[in-house]
Amino acid sequence: MKGLKIVDRYLVLEFLKPFLYSLAALVIVMLSGYLFQLTDFIIIREVPLQLVARLLSYRLPPIIVQSIAIAVLLATILSLGRLVKDNELSALQMGGISFIRLIYPLLVLAIVASSIIYGLNERVVPQANTNYQRIVKEEIYQDQESGVYTDLLFRGGEEQYFYAGEVDDQEQQLKWVMIYQQGEEKRIITAKAGSFTEDSWLLEEGLISELDADDYLVKEEVFKGLEIEVGRDFRQFYRYDSRQPSEMNRKQLREQIDLFTEAGIDTNQLVVEYHFKLAEAILPLIFVLVGAPLSVGSEKGRLFGIIASIIIIFIYFAVVSIFRSLGGNGVVEPFLAVWFPNLLVGGVGVYLLLRENYFS
Repeated sequence: MKGLKIVDRYLVLEFLKPFLYSLAALVIVMLSGYLFQLTDFIIIREVPLQLVARLLSYRLPPIIVQSIAIAVLLATILSLGRLVKDNELSALQMGGISFIRLIYPLLVLAIVASSIIYGLNERVVPQANTNYQRIVKEEIYQDQESGVYTDLLFRGGEEQYFYAGEVDDQEQQLKWVMIYQQGEEKRIITAKAGSFTEDSWLLEEGLISELDADDYLVKEEVFKGLEIEVGRDFRQFYRYDSRQPSEMNRKQLREQIDLFTEAGIDTNQLVVEYHFKLAEAILPLIFVLVGAPLSVGSEKGRLFGIIASIIIIFIYFAVVSIFRSLGGNGVVEPFLAVWFPNLLVGGVGVYLLLRENYFS
C-alpha cells in the first residue's frame, strides 16, 4: 500500500508539469489570436490599450475552459509516454501494478479538472462573455440599446399565436400586429399599431377575420380599439433572446428552454448548448481514458505524444462541430447530438484501456 502511494505521488508530479506548461502555452496562443483580432479596434478605431486589456481579461475564462481538457490530454500522453520510454512502466507492471490501477491518480486529476470547468462555466464564463459583448457594443461601436425589437412570435396559451413586427419596449408600443386564435371560433386579428401592458395588447384600428372549420373566410369586422389578454408577461421573450447562450449558465438556459417551449418557439439550439456545457466539463475524463492507453503504444516519446494528441483533438472537435450543427437544426435529437462525440471517443478509450490492461 505504501509503495502504491509513492507511485501515485510520482505519477501526479509527472502529470502536473506538462499539464501546467501545456495550459500556459494554450492560453498564451489563444489570447494572442484574440489580440490579433482586436488589432482592428486598436489601429482603426483607436481603442485605448487599457480597454483592449479589459477585453482580453474577459476572454481569459472561456479560453481557460477550452484549454484545460486539451492540456489534460497532452499531459496524460506525455507523462505516461515518458514512463514507457524509460521502461518504468514495465517495471511497475512486473511489480504487480495493473495498468488501470496505475492511472487512478490521473482519473482523479481529470475529475478535478472537470469540476473546475463546470464551475467556471456556471459562475464565471457567462458573466465574462456578457461583459465582453457589452464593451464591444457600447464602448467601441457605441451602439446603445434602443429598446426596439423586431419579429416577435410566440404562443399565448394553447390556442393563440401572437406576432408583432416591431416592439418598442421603452414606449410600450406595437406595430404590424397579427394574432391567430384557434378553438371553436377561428379568428385572425390584424392591426397596424397598438400598445401593451404587462399581460395585454391594446390594438388600434384593425381587422377581425373570422374563419370556418376549413379556414375559409366567413366574416370581416373593422374595429377602432380592441384589448387582447396575452396571459403572460411577453417581454420575457425578447429580453431573454437578447442574450447569447454563451452568456447564460445551465440554470438560465433551462429557464429559457422551458419558457420558449411553452410559447411554441424552437429551442433546439438552446437545448444543444444546455447539454454541451455538461459534456464539455466531462471532456478531461474522456481524454484520460483515450490518452492513457495510446501513450503506452509507442516508445517514441514526446513526438508521438504531441502528434497523437493533435489527431485526437482534431477528430473529436470535428465530430462535435458536425453534430452540434445537426442538433441545432433539428436533424439529430439535441441530447444525442451533444453526447454522441463523448460516447464515441469515451467508448474507444474504454476499449483501448481494457485491451491494454488485460491483453498486453
